[in-house]
Amino acid sequence: MYYAAGRAMAQSYGAVDKTSRIAAASPHELVEILFEQLLLRIDRAVRCVERGDMAGMFQSRAKASDILNALDESLDFERGGEIATALAIVYREASNRINEAQGDNAGAVLISAREIVAEISEAWTEIGKR
Repeated sequence: MYYAAGRAMAQSYGAVDKTSRIAAASPHELVEILFEQLLLRIDRAVRCVERGDMAGMFQSRAKASDILNALDESLDFERGGEIATALAIVYREASNRINEAQGDNAGAVLISAREIVAEISEAWTEIGKR
């Protein structure tokens, strides 16, 4: 009982913290938050596969796909040119991999999608430090 109450409080705090971060974030930081959440969702999907929790895996996959769609829709092709086009291709490839992840190789497919996105996420974070 104590654990459940403590967990609920931690989740509430996490939601408030995330909401506060989003409200105070610059456009660059918002994309950084999206990448952070995307990686967390993919990681959760992998853990679900490892435990045989297919419902959890599908739920995490859906959230990851939604985030990738948001990243894709945020691209400015006029100002971003070739970089925006390249990012769109990467986002779509990651989304395809996430959506195709099923069966015995689901974990490996999800990890390959994560690797693609993690590289871009790290680069985005480095840009923000400058």
